Amino acid sequence: MKRIEVANSADVRENKILVARVDGLLLILTRVDGRAYAVENKCAHLGWSMARGSITGSTLRCPWHGSRFDVCSGKNVDWVNAFAGVPMPRWAQGLMALGKEPAPIRTFETSEESGRVFVSVPD
Repeated sequence: MKRIEVANSADVRENKILVARVDGLLLILTRVDGRAYAVENKCAHLGWSMARGSITGSTLRCPWHGSRFDVCSGKNVDWVNAFAGVPMPRWAQGLMALGKEPAPIRTFETSEESGRVFVSVPD
C-alpha cells in the first residue's frame, strides 16, 4: 500500500463532499464525528460519480438513483430507490436496479498528520 497526501485537514468537513484524485482514482473525502474517511467516487449500481450526492451523518446518497452507502464501512444501506433524485414507487425500484444486487462501495484507509489528510491506496 502507498500512503498519499490528498488534502488539508481543514478542507475535509462534516457532511460535505470533497473530491480528490489519487493515483488514478477519484475519491470522495468527508468527515464523520471528527474523523476523515475516503471512498471511491463511483456508485456500485452503475459506476457513476457521486460527487453531487449528499452526506448525512455517515451516509452518502447517490444523486442518480438514491442508493445510500456508509462511508465508514462502504456497506450499502439502501439500494436503488430514485431516478435523478425523484423517489420511485417500490415496484419500479427493481426495474431501475437493472438486475444488479446491492453492493458496497470501495473504502480507503485514511490518517491525519500535521494538518494533512493521507489515504492508503494499493501499489
